Amino acid sequence: MKGKKQLQDIAAELGVSRAAVSFVLNNKKGVSDSTRAVITAALERYGYHVKKELPDSGETSSDSSHISRSIRFLKYKNSAILVEENGNFVSSIIDSLEEECRRLGYNLIITAFGPENREEIYSMVSDKPMDGIIVLGTELDAADLPFFEQLPVPVILVDTPAPGRSLNCVTMNNEEIVEKAMDYFFSLGHREIGYLHSSMNTGNFRVRMQGYLNALARLGLDYKKEQVYSITPSMTGAYQEMNSLLEEGADIPSALLADNDMIALGCSRALKDNGRRLPDDCSIVGIDDISFSAICSPPLTSVRIPCKELGAQVVQLLHYKLTHPHTAPTKILVDGELIVRGSAAPVKKEPHTPRDSRT
Repeated sequence: MKGKKQLQDIAAELGVSRAAVSFVLNNKKGVSDSTRAVITAALERYGYHVKKELPDSGETSSDSSHISRSIRFLKYKNSAILVEENGNFVSSIIDSLEEECRRLGYNLIITAFGPENREEIYSMVSDKPMDGIIVLGTELDAADLPFFEQLPVPVILVDTPAPGRSLNCVTMNNEEIVEKAMDYFFSLGHREIGYLHSSMNTGNFRVRMQGYLNALARLGLDYKKEQVYSITPSMTGAYQEMNSLLEEGADIPSALLADNDMIALGCSRALKDNGRRLPDDCSIVGIDDISFSAICSPPLTSVRIPCKELGAQVVQLLHYKLTHPHTAPTKILVDGELIVRGSAAPVKKEPHTPRDSRT
């Protein structure tokens, strides 16, 4: 008998995924009989004990209630500004996750953690990953992504794009969402469009910034560094920072696009408190369409993200990956809908001064 070999090395030797090796070792479904036989032989050759009783390989209907699988949902909070303070955005996604798990018969175990206990939680997840993992990536640092690539079970990231990583993810179509808002401003005649860019460097906000730059180039508008403002993505922070900009005499353009609604709402209040009329003096558009957006004054035009659909797509993708473990990483982008309200208006024309005929 040869010495024990790491599971990832066995997977590489056989040309299968590590998840498939783990499924066979732990007597789980999701591997064909022929592949299971090959993996079993290799595991035993390297000193692993594999149960001989094969699990039921029949497909489970979507409304089945007898699935015994458990999914761990990792809810990561760093500053908690985006996870807890962004209206009902994240909570709506989580509600949808729970509802879809119940419909498909999965047990959902929620684990909340932050920077202070991250290593402890990651160690626990490595030892007991359950059948699948969903990760809330709203405030997740990009440096954490390699950890999830190494896990032996399917992992789905929600609310972060994870570019360049071999990870499944479901998130907003951020670039096109921003371009949709920019096109709306352009249709209203605005040619000076500023950007209220989050000071928190998350995956979503990085991609939204790229969408802003793409739209400027496509529409033939100049990029002006002084019209991109770094703003804390909370209502209080945005209010204070816009107040400071106005006190310093910042030249605010006729239109402002915000990375999220909390920024848009805080900056709108500061503009009004400093004598700016919305939307006559300045139009503003947000992203997310949180509940506050419809009841502020003026009501905020925003790009609505379908949180219920986004959450359901996450669980459905995980369900597919559990029953089809050899498929390539999948990235699903959910589009948004522009909700037009009263915070944006056609650009105000400069008054025409008749030319003096004597000159």
